[in-house]
Amino acid sequence: MVSDRKEMVRRSGRLKTGIQMPPGLGAAPEPRADAQRNRCALIVATREAIAARGLEVSALDIAKAAGLGVGTLYRRFGTKEALLGFVVLSFYDELCVLARECMEREDPWDGLVEFVMQLAGAHRDNIGLAEVTAACDEPPTPELAERTAAVQEAVIQLTERVRATGVLREDVTWQDIMICSRASLDTDHCLGVDAGPDGWRRVITLLLDGMRAPARTPLEGSGPQVRL
Repeated sequence: MVSDRKEMVRRSGRLKTGIQMPPGLGAAPEPRADAQRNRCALIVATREAIAARGLEVSALDIAKAAGLGVGTLYRRFGTKEALLGFVVLSFYDELCVLARECMEREDPWDGLVEFVMQLAGAHRDNIGLAEVTAACDEPPTPELAERTAAVQEAVIQLTERVRATGVLREDVTWQDIMICSRASLDTDHCLGVDAGPDGWRRVITLLLDGMRAPARTPLEGSGPQVRL
């Protein structure tokens, strides 16, 4: 199961996200109570399905998990892709909320560590999120592009807040920190060594400690770049 999850994540850089926005979202009249319950059930089922199986989950599987017929999914959201898009946006919104909470920590370094650990854990636990954040193509919708920029800006602010304290080595960029958060995805086994269930946390901690000033070894290469 773990190897299957990793293989899906490793393929994610080549996947097309295939997500849309629900037509007329927010403009329709207030739905009936049963329609609202069905909509909420579909959203919850989609969140769980994306996390467990990624963006290739079928409309039928989502509807079954919600205890509804697939026709209800199409009536509520128009297409499966629109439902996926709505849920993916909610993941990004949660990352922005997390970043704001971390910026309120008294110690800027503690705030940065908390954000990276939480994002690393989300990448590990949510296959769909790992697929979307790995995509280097232009976001498929203006809404997702806006959320991507918002998350990037939040990480920039977290990074500069720490840099102002002198704790962060000068050659570390916010892009380095974003890439670091994906190090949780392939840390389970190596040459007969089993990292254990929390081995990824040790790896992230080692990486974060390597970002602290003073720098002992110059970084090689030009560093990660923004491609969106």
